[in-house]
Amino acid sequence: MCGISGIVSKRLGPPHLEPTIARMARSIRHRGPDGTHVRCFGPPAISRYAALGHNRLAIIDVSEAGREPMTNEDGTLWLVFNGEIYNFEELRPRLEQRGHRFQSRTDAEVILHLYEEEGPACVGKLDGIFAFAILDFKRDALFLARDPLGVKPLFYAATSDHFLFGSEIKAILASSLVPARMNRQAISDFFTFLYVPGPQTAFEGIQQLPPAHSLFLRLADLSLSTKRYWEVPPREDITRSSYEDLKAQIRERLAASVKRQLVSDVPLGVFLSGGIDSTIVAGLAKREKRDIRTYTLTLRGEEYQFYDESQKARAVSRHLGTEHVELPLERPDLAALLNLVEFSDQPFANPTTFLMHALSRKARDHITVALCGAGGDELFAGYPRSAAVRLAQRLRWVPRPFLRLGGQLLKPLRDAHRNPRLRRARKFLAGLDSDFLLQYANWTYFLNESEKHGLLPGSFAGPVAGNGLRPSVEVLRAAFDECSVADADNRVLQLDVKTFLADNVLEYTDRMSMATALEVRVPLLDAGFVELGLNTPFAYKIRGGHTKAILVDAFADFFPPEARNAPKRGFNAPLGQWMGGFLDDYFQAASEPAHPLRRRLGEDAGAAWREGVLDVSFIERMRAEHQHGKRDRAHELFACMIFDVWWRKYICKTLPSAHW
Repeated sequence: MCGISGIVSKRLGPPHLEPTIARMARSIRHRGPDGTHVRCFGPPAISRYAALGHNRLAIIDVSEAGREPMTNEDGTLWLVFNGEIYNFEELRPRLEQRGHRFQSRTDAEVILHLYEEEGPACVGKLDGIFAFAILDFKRDALFLARDPLGVKPLFYAATSDHFLFGSEIKAILASSLVPARMNRQAISDFFTFLYVPGPQTAFEGIQQLPPAHSLFLRLADLSLSTKRYWEVPPREDITRSSYEDLKAQIRERLAASVKRQLVSDVPLGVFLSGGIDSTIVAGLAKREKRDIRTYTLTLRGEEYQFYDESQKARAVSRHLGTEHVELPLERPDLAALLNLVEFSDQPFANPTTFLMHALSRKARDHITVALCGAGGDELFAGYPRSAAVRLAQRLRWVPRPFLRLGGQLLKPLRDAHRNPRLRRARKFLAGLDSDFLLQYANWTYFLNESEKHGLLPGSFAGPVAGNGLRPSVEVLRAAFDECSVADADNRVLQLDVKTFLADNVLEYTDRMSMATALEVRVPLLDAGFVELGLNTPFAYKIRGGHTKAILVDAFADFFPPEARNAPKRGFNAPLGQWMGGFLDDYFQAASEPAHPLRRRLGEDAGAAWREGVLDVSFIERMRAEHQHGKRDRAHELFACMIFDVWWRKYICKTLPSAHW
């Protein structure tokens, strides 16, 4: 993995272009500690001045031959690339037979020559996780592409005078050519989802290139077009297959994916939680690589009792015979936890970011590449909400007053925040609605439009006519309309792939691992395996009350009894308990100038509600609800804290960076 950046400009000439691209590349140097290089281009070779930047994390061919920006034989194509191409060893001999000469053993150079051969259509031949840019002299164009599932990030901004791109938003902001202005719609969506759904970002004028899309920029006039190059096709051959046939296909396809992703010239291991997906990846890796090491983040103490899976991971490691390394988690430091926003550049309030950062930082002392089990829950119905969809279908004949009564009976119960069960039950009953997607948003996410109207004053958000903002559920509606598989329940899983997976799980996986210069690979998100998973009949996924049934059956020999029958925990933090303890110190410090944490958190902590961007009375009501156990408000309160830190660092610029 690496970091890439670039600029095409109508206005900047050589004296200003080089320092600009140098700033952009420097801003994301954490993604590539093995070298930062930039190169500038201009007339007469191309019609506009352009520059490319690259931060290298060397994985394949670590020699200088793999340095980027990289060019082809005649210097008419220049590439910067972030990711891994898993079929590069298959593609290379075919390209050599057509006369292409290679100067390195890298997968990056295969992209160059494949583009030379096939142009923008080359992206359909690549099997991997990637974001890359090719400056094409002959076409007088810049070509960008992002992998099918969006594992690797790619952001861009287009103004009348400039086009800029980068692996992270900070690269674009570092150019000083795009102002940091808050996107009101994105912030409204953030308080529902706790992440900013793409392709928008928290900044006006900066976009994500969506997964499975390419972008073609004509240099002469900076006109651009985007194109989707892949979608999950409906596959009747899969949907009509028997249970036993599909078990065999799942095993064969995933084994091939893991095998391809074990290729590395640097130390490699597997993240093992003891859950279904990471156990399968570890088992397949062990079959290919006898000395494979597995790494688990151990969570000690009563507050982590529900979430700690170290015993299960230990049992799996013994069963599989891996060399197992346990990495103990220290109690989080409040300021350090909040400063992780600097790696996301946007408000992002999933506390798993902290766990992923800690796991990656500690594992980086041992390895440079890790395989993980991300994607299994979305493909094979592993989340509790997948079962909730089925339950809601059964309850649709129950009169609503009876269901509301169930919710009323839960109200007096005090939530001790030791596990999420009561919160989930309350959300399920309160969220039932005749509009399925609104119901799904109520179950899965957080503040609804009415609540946001209380938190975000004035016309900022909420069901107010003329505020110019759409309801956040429309994000889900637009994504659901694009879902392509035949099975209705599988379309809900595909919705999660397009939204929750792409903008949440893969977001924190990339940013937190690359913050420590660790490459994380995701074998379950091989495009072919995703097609297989999303077309596998849903009835094969939830059977006898068990989720991921066919996936577990396909790899039954990998699971010791204590892992196969254990309830799902997930890679989560005890946010409810934290919010009743050290996290609440943020709100206290924001209101007390003499608070001992005030200096570390910034003298203007709480500026977002003191300046009226957020409503302080709504925040105080949520704090009271949480502290008295009436309702688990930890995620919503954490979102307010994260937003305040982001607001001060990126918009007000009153809180200095902790990492740069």
